[in-house]
Amino acid sequence: MSVESVILIGPEGSGKSTIGKIIATTLSKELYSIDRHRDELYPPFGYDKAFAEKIYEEQGLWPFYQHWKIFEYQAVSHILQNASREGEEFYGKIIDFGAGHSVYENPEELEKIEALMKPYPNVILLVPCEDVEEALKITEARRNRKLGLNKHFLEHPSNKRLAKYTIYTKDKTAEECAESVLQIIRGNIQQVARPN
Repeated sequence: MSVESVILIGPEGSGKSTIGKIIATTLSKELYSIDRHRDELYPPFGYDKAFAEKIYEEQGLWPFYQHWKIFEYQAVSHILQNASREGEEFYGKIIDFGAGHSVYENPEELEKIEALMKPYPNVILLVPCEDVEEALKITEARRNRKLGLNKHFLEHPSNKRLAKYTIYTKDKTAEECAESVLQIIRGNIQQVARPN
């Protein structure tokens, strides 16, 4: 089965990494978690980790998040421009977007990311449920801690605008959710293979 890049988006604690691992194993593909590659993705765009940490220490979470947005946007743009064709750096990977990588405060940036995502058939939003308060409780219970920006991520319209499909993970195992993602991928492959 030939699989194009698969993009998993959603808030913290929605199951992106866990479900991504299952999909990657099933399809014999690489799972690429953007959060885990920040230190190599951001510096080419001028990111200074020590400076970012200083902002967090001196000004708190929201200014730190705002500072990060510049680099998240540039890193995601770079990935999306290098994942759509065979032979490109990110092509065929299961790409797990960190919670902030699919949320854009700047409407122009959101529009540009939306345009870059247009060619990708497998953009899947993972979220516990539609209700924000319930989803927040579920994600915090999964992480066993308060998640400072998660309510913002859950309420923000970015994810719904970018997603081609939504899978609700509440009361489902990671395996069941992964199977739902795999059904979407298989369906898209069949659609491409179908003669006009």
